[in-house]
Amino acid sequence: MRSRVAVALLMLLVAAAAGAQTTYPSKFTPQIAETREVKAALAFLDEKFTDQVAEWIRITEIPAQSTFEQKRGEYVKAEFQKLGLEVSVDEVGNVMGRRRGAGGGPTVVFAAHMDTVHPMATDVRVTRKDGRLHAPGIFDNSASVANMLQAARALDAAGVKTKGDVIFVATVQEELGLRGMNHWLDKNPGAADMVVALDGGLGSVNYGALGIYWSWMTFHGEGSHTVTSRGKPHPGRAAAQCIMDIYTIPLPGPDEAVTAVYNVGMMEGGKVVNAIPQDVRFTVDLRTVDPELLAKLDAAIVGKCEAAAKTEKVEFAREWIQKSEAGGRPEHLQDRRAHPIVQTGIDVLTYLGVKLPPGREAVPTGSTDANAAVVRRIPAISVGRANGGNQHTLSEWAEPESAKTATKQIILLAASLAELAR
Repeated sequence: MRSRVAVALLMLLVAAAAGAQTTYPSKFTPQIAETREVKAALAFLDEKFTDQVAEWIRITEIPAQSTFEQKRGEYVKAEFQKLGLEVSVDEVGNVMGRRRGAGGGPTVVFAAHMDTVHPMATDVRVTRKDGRLHAPGIFDNSASVANMLQAARALDAAGVKTKGDVIFVATVQEELGLRGMNHWLDKNPGAADMVVALDGGLGSVNYGALGIYWSWMTFHGEGSHTVTSRGKPHPGRAAAQCIMDIYTIPLPGPDEAVTAVYNVGMMEGGKVVNAIPQDVRFTVDLRTVDPELLAKLDAAIVGKCEAAAKTEKVEFAREWIQKSEAGGRPEHLQDRRAHPIVQTGIDVLTYLGVKLPPGREAVPTGSTDANAAVVRRIPAISVGRANGGNQHTLSEWAEPESAKTATKQIILLAASLAELAR
């Protein structure tokens, strides 16, 4: 590992010393945006933006906690059918609308997840204040669903023809570990030549995959009344010791090229005050883009749990909540950065006037449906849906006008990546 990093750093230093500047291929040119049909599609978005915002609000106000996306799915399905797309709903609830191309071009998948983290009883009514929309889920991710639907309408209304197929997929259970997208890709092998996830804030283009491991760590024993508890095996002591030991596991420093993070977020156990609990458990959230580091840290965490259980003479079991694999360190992703999908995304945003952070135009990480494609070595990016904030909270908000730019981005990406048919 160290030798590979040293070689990569040496290459960067040599390139810098020579004054070299890497250029990457792109499939976007301003001429694409100036074609009659594409101009008409972009104009459609300007003319119909009030309707788009109204639909955005309507979608937000359909509760859609992960595994309860059916109502939103029915809405999306009906809208796809109105456009004459080839529509299907799979076993887990993903809704697909295929827009057939003329032939001879790549198939491009646009994915927007329908689910939110908010319980079904959450008040999701949308309010307007200070030029913003406010509601749980308004930013993550009903904005993307509304953008995707309106982009499909604009392509249809303007008669935009592409060589390759454009597939719109409204996915489920993204918040539970990209389950819907993983399922769709597994059930449709070879269907996607490129994947664009519509998720996140408007700005940088992400082309990597953050590895995310979520687990329940459970300690089990026979239990005992407090009166007879002295010296007995204790799951609570084992869990407490394990948590303390986990936080001794060293992590890369913040200044290193690739870092990692872990966290104990939830703790449960016990039924009564006056007894040793039979079961005590806690969650671990572990994240890094480096597959080797992810495996190493995961093994270390499990090792700490096993050691604590052995010391306390209790049983230990690990239960997965989600397991999203890492896409790789930046030096592992050089071929991904060189694929035209990444620079096309950057060039489209630049054309639309979006200011990208210098040196951060393309980011070799991500935590979206695009990850499922990245780890399968399908060229993939994630691009933003709007400007907003406080996602996953009750105070979530989004700026409406920015969603228009994000939707125009979809039009230009579709025309560029799936290639206009002349």
